[in-house]
Amino acid sequence: MPLGWGIIGCGDITEKRAAPAILAESGSELIAFQSRTPGRAAAFAERFGATRGYHQRSDLLADTAVDLVYVATEHHRHCEDTVAAAEAGKHVLVEKPMALDLESCRRMQAACRANGVWLAVAYYRRFYPKAAQMKKWLDAGAIGEPVTASIHLSSRLNPGRRRPDNWRLDASRSGGGSLADAGIHRIDLICHLLGRADRVAAFVECQEMPIEAPDAETLLIRMRNGCHVVSRHGFRTRSEDEFTIVGTEGTLIATPMDGPGLRLIRDGEAETLSLPRAENVHAPLIADFAAGVRSGRGPTYDGEAGALANEILEAAYESARTGRVIAVTEALIGDAES
Repeated sequence: MPLGWGIIGCGDITEKRAAPAILAESGSELIAFQSRTPGRAAAFAERFGATRGYHQRSDLLADTAVDLVYVATEHHRHCEDTVAAAEAGKHVLVEKPMALDLESCRRMQAACRANGVWLAVAYYRRFYPKAAQMKKWLDAGAIGEPVTASIHLSSRLNPGRRRPDNWRLDASRSGGGSLADAGIHRIDLICHLLGRADRVAAFVECQEMPIEAPDAETLLIRMRNGCHVVSRHGFRTRSEDEFTIVGTEGTLIATPMDGPGLRLIRDGEAETLSLPRAENVHAPLIADFAAGVRSGRGPTYDGEAGALANEILEAAYESARTGRVIAVTEALIGDAES
């Protein structure tokens, strides 16, 4: 019997990636959509062949045909939507970032544990073939000990996105600027590849754009393995997508991270691979979550993994607010393990 999916939130991610990926998953069935905008869920249901479109979240969560919920709402709604789904006995795959703060992440984890359901965050880049190859090389010591890493993900803000109702430009709803919106994917990848963070220092400010969210964000992260990571994000430059890790014996160059190219430079020689991502980048993520639920093993990367990037995000904004280097302590991060 196929797994039944419900989607909370009918935006671009749902339309372009999540819904098509669920339809393509052989053991899944797309049952229902929910949106607070009148008529929108019904329109999505008709477009994607689902049987129901709900206006109220409670109605979707009461639907006994729904086994799994994809939460694709605004960042500030992730926690309440996830907790409600868990309390209704639904497994939850939630969009990134997991929540606005670590306290909310822990609430989400606790609700899912208490109700015996699985939780994962939609960090689909972990499933890129090039990310898997980078992990393989790093674990094998191909570049020796990682020493430094450089991330630069930024773009010039399109004036059309500055409209007053764009929640991504309101820090109280988005959780930050470019870092919280798109850069968080790169922070998650660093955690995936190098482990947990130890200390974070950051500058976060709005220097130019007429928006509430910051338009320039720069982090210095010391990982627990000693690697220093410089991570730059913002809305003031042309498009950039740099991702490089330098070790004692070699270098990994994945620039641009969203492209297929990957280079390993060692002893003056370069090995270059082309590892294209899936046409729909959500497809491997959806397939893994569904397989984990079916088998009972859970997703490959669960809610504990999903909170690692939030540790850095929270420390970064605390550093920017106080002007201090913030230690990512056990008291801050709780009992999660890397």
